[in-house]
Amino acid sequence: TLSRQEIEKMRKAVMALYKYDGSNTICDMPLGIGYLRLLTNEKGEVEDFAFLEVNGAFEVLTETRREAVINKKSADIMSACDPERAFWISFFESVLETGKSQEMTQWVRCIRRYLTVTVIPASYPFFSIVLREAKQQGFPQQETINFFHLMKNLDALFSSTIDAVSLIEYRGGKYYYVRNNAVHQKLTGISIIRGKEIREVIGKSAGEWVIEHYDKCLQSGQPVNYEQEYSFVAGKRTWRTEIAPIFDNGGMRYLLCLSKDVTELKNIQRENKKLTGRLQAMFNQHSAIKLIFDSETGNVLDVNPAACRFYGYSKDEFLRLKVHDLNTMPIDLKAQDREIEKKGDILLSAVPQRMKNGQVRMLDIYSSMIVDGEDKFRYSIVFDATEREAYRSELMQEKELLRTTLQSIGDGVVTTDENSLITGMNKVAEKLTGWTFAEACGRPFLEVFPLTDERTGRPVEDITRKVLETGCVIDLTDHTELGSRSGGMVPIADSAAPIRTEDGQIRGVVMVFRDASGEKEYRNAIEYLSYHDSLTGLYNRRYIEKNMSRLDREENLPISIIMGDVNGLKITNDVFGHKAGDALLQNVAMMLLENGGEEDWIARWGGDEFVIFMPQTGLDEAEAFIRRIKSTQIPLAGSGLPISLSLGCARKKTKEENIESILREAEEYMYHQKLLDGKSYRNAIINTLLATLYEKSNETKEHSTRIEQYCHAIGRKLQLASREMDELSLLALLHDIGKVSIHHNILKKPGPLTPAEWEEMKRHSEIGYRIAQATPELSVVADLILFHHERWDGEGYPRGLKECEIPLACRILGVADAFDAMTNDRVYRKAMSWDMAIEELEEHANTQFDPAITRVFIDLLHEPSFVEAVLSQAVEEALL
Repeated sequence: TLSRQEIEKMRKAVMALYKYDGSNTICDMPLGIGYLRLLTNEKGEVEDFAFLEVNGAFEVLTETRREAVINKKSADIMSACDPERAFWISFFESVLETGKSQEMTQWVRCIRRYLTVTVIPASYPFFSIVLREAKQQGFPQQETINFFHLMKNLDALFSSTIDAVSLIEYRGGKYYYVRNNAVHQKLTGISIIRGKEIREVIGKSAGEWVIEHYDKCLQSGQPVNYEQEYSFVAGKRTWRTEIAPIFDNGGMRYLLCLSKDVTELKNIQRENKKLTGRLQAMFNQHSAIKLIFDSETGNVLDVNPAACRFYGYSKDEFLRLKVHDLNTMPIDLKAQDREIEKKGDILLSAVPQRMKNGQVRMLDIYSSMIVDGEDKFRYSIVFDATEREAYRSELMQEKELLRTTLQSIGDGVVTTDENSLITGMNKVAEKLTGWTFAEACGRPFLEVFPLTDERTGRPVEDITRKVLETGCVIDLTDHTELGSRSGGMVPIADSAAPIRTEDGQIRGVVMVFRDASGEKEYRNAIEYLSYHDSLTGLYNRRYIEKNMSRLDREENLPISIIMGDVNGLKITNDVFGHKAGDALLQNVAMMLLENGGEEDWIARWGGDEFVIFMPQTGLDEAEAFIRRIKSTQIPLAGSGLPISLSLGCARKKTKEENIESILREAEEYMYHQKLLDGKSYRNAIINTLLATLYEKSNETKEHSTRIEQYCHAIGRKLQLASREMDELSLLALLHDIGKVSIHHNILKKPGPLTPAEWEEMKRHSEIGYRIAQATPELSVVADLILFHHERWDGEGYPRGLKECEIPLACRILGVADAFDAMTNDRVYRKAMSWDMAIEELEEHANTQFDPAITRVFIDLLHEPSFVEAVLSQAVEEALL
């Protein structure tokens, strides 16, 4: 609150300033008066001001209430960042520093009004301000326009211009449209505009931006220009507007706006700017070396950064040079200009120019003229061709070296173009073909090089065409012959490769070939030896393995495979010498060839083994072949001994079967034969086991021989294959081999066995199975040994199999073994007669024995020939 003394002091100061006569009190004065104080911080720096007292006129002029400002800092009334606040703080501070009153007229943005402000300093930090309307003192100081006179001529202005014209009235702190012309109405799409506020017409966002320019015009009293983009009904348009203030009786209430539609102009300017930018970028940013110079003077006018990097000069250095400073030899620029005018541009190739560091580079220069008004300049694009020229020089040297090499090498060389026409030949090629290069040049390849397949006599495909089509290096197949011009045929070996350009395009073919007559003979000999056994002349194992896939085709089914092993080869070599052993193998080979068919593959598999592949041959035909071999008696020279073979056979019936598995199956059956062959070392395995069995038990070799005889007789009646007969032989010999592990007291006990002894005895089939499984040569009959005591009714052991679950060989053995046991003496009983034994078989035919096999065997026992054979065998055994 001001003291009376302070108020009186302020009143006197104001009265003295305006020579006021004192008839009214301070609160009734027509001037806005305020008493203020500067505020400082701890450092004494002015940072704000505060209102201590204001009169009623101050409230009217500033449109504020006294209560809102008294004892308030400006920061509480105005925004802290308001530029006007900073201005007033600075202005007030300067008045107090000078100690002299100062006056200024200022547009006050918050009330949109011009005020004249007088600042009167008091004792620091206090001061007074006096406000009054600026127009009362004739502000602004410029010629006043008669508004009513202007309105009379506004119709002519609105209708005569091609621009959009609008008249704006400032009223109550807002801007309103008074009228607009037809152009304005067409562009905005608004015809009724009078009385509408500016933001209502052009939108809030655009309106706020335009009002700032209107305010600026009012503040300065001067015309204001601006550009703005509007969204009208017809689309987005850009206007360039000039705002002119209209003064009336010293005041300013109206703004006249003249707007030009510059949309197309702005678009053109933007496009020109883009185009200019692109052209400049094309020049400056391109990696190609570019120069512009005056061909009259040779002065360099402009270069791009790539040129600076390449030549080593900065741009400033370049602009002080002439083109002649770069060239290492004189160049007639005027003559080049005439050539450019004639052709439009020129190419100077392999031009030597010197870099800043003194190095000389070979350049390709493309030049053309550019016109800039009346001036003409040379525009050149430069490419470094140094490496290319060096490569060209090297290429010429290599070409000469290649020509010399081609004429010197011992192989024939011929080249063609992309149409397979002859383009080159060396001396060797001329000699082998009978053509000279002069005669062959330009002729089709096959006319000069007729190639045929010596095996078929048919022409060979044009190898050069094949190379051109595939782009690959191609070798001629074996057995290719060249028809010489003289009529002879020359075996050749060759390869052809594409001739490519630097960019990978095929431009022809080069073929290198040689006379392969000597190689052919040597190759044939090597090929024969690589696929044939040198001792017997038969195919060898390598040939079979390499060509087995050619044989293993569906059209060759069924395929029978016979594997044979020569018995006694080792002893023959040891006793009679290796020559006799070789003769033995040769005789076997000859015997196989004589008995085999034309389509059969007969090979020596290795050592004493042979294999025969019989395409389109069933098992019956293969068995017949085996019988023929076994019945053929060929004595071994110098020994008087006949040749003996062990043979195994298997058949591939379907394409799904693996032929190698069939081959292993035939080999397995062959080894079974070896087990049964007394001359085979593998037979020693069986003999050792059987000797142990015969020693521990009452089993005898004669018993096994008789069972084998019975089984074979049944097998022949059933038409079993030879491998099945071999299985019967092994089973007859080995079915009780498990008894070697049973205690001899049990085996030789004369009376009935106790239950415990019987359980021990029944283990012999499983023991025999394990013995056979542990011996690879016997594994094929392991399952048969295991099941040979199974019964037809399922009451047998060890698995209780029944009927056809029991293997056929076991069912045959069961009948034969039972009959032999009944008709021969045992430790626990005497032998019974054949008739009694037959009755026993018939009685148990559908319980213990397979009824069908029992019937077959009983029928055999009634055949005189079979009885005679059995009796003869018994007599022979008795004599032994």
